[in-house]
Amino acid sequence: MNDTSRHTVHTVKLGWTRCYLLKCTGGYLLIDTDYPKYYRLFEKKLANLGIAASDIKYLLLTHHHDDHAGFAAELVRNTGCRVIAHRNAVTALKDGKSEETMKPVNRRIQIVMTFYMLFHKEFKFPPVTLAERDILIEGDNEEFLKGIGIDGVILHTPGHTSDSISVLLSDGSAFVGDAAMNFLRWTGVGHRPIYIEDINTVYGSWRKLRERGARVIYPSHGRPFSATKLVQHAGAAQ
Repeated sequence: MNDTSRHTVHTVKLGWTRCYLLKCTGGYLLIDTDYPKYYRLFEKKLANLGIAASDIKYLLLTHHHDDHAGFAAELVRNTGCRVIAHRNAVTALKDGKSEETMKPVNRRIQIVMTFYMLFHKEFKFPPVTLAERDILIEGDNEEFLKGIGIDGVILHTPGHTSDSISVLLSDGSAFVGDAAMNFLRWTGVGHRPIYIEDINTVYGSWRKLRERGARVIYPSHGRPFSATKLVQHAGAAQ
């Protein structure tokens, strides 16, 4: 558990993905899931925190990839939680597969992922069909989180994928999914996503986060880090 200045955050680390729980009105908002095989471990880790799966009222998907939406369908089925996602994610979630629109950020990642894909051949997950009660985000959303008792905003932060969204709290805590990472840094990626659609769009999202007051980045892959490192890395790369 991380206790930020105004918000209590529970971190649930499963496989490679870190999921985050934020207290909201009547329960919790969960940011992302992991691969389907981790659902039982997720329930166990929730129980260790004194939280039941039924306490999850909202599931925010930072984007549609299988390591983020993997057990989303099972969670929704078991809890009835409402899904929050960007409109650009609708088709991919319904199809249950990651879109093939990205490229490795550098040559080392290309080599690493070539070996990884020998064991992980398909980037599929149980389909998630959004209902009328779910919440679709277009652009930035300044009001929804406040309406459920969370002092923060949802920002559109594309670059890794077109549907990438982040949660930025009033204390500067930013939950960014894969818009930035702290993962496989020995490959020379810095804090960039290991796969990207467009690197300049990534840097634009980083600037938005900083301009809106991000202080600490909570990535889905790797430990939290200072948001000042985004500025340093983007500046060095340009």
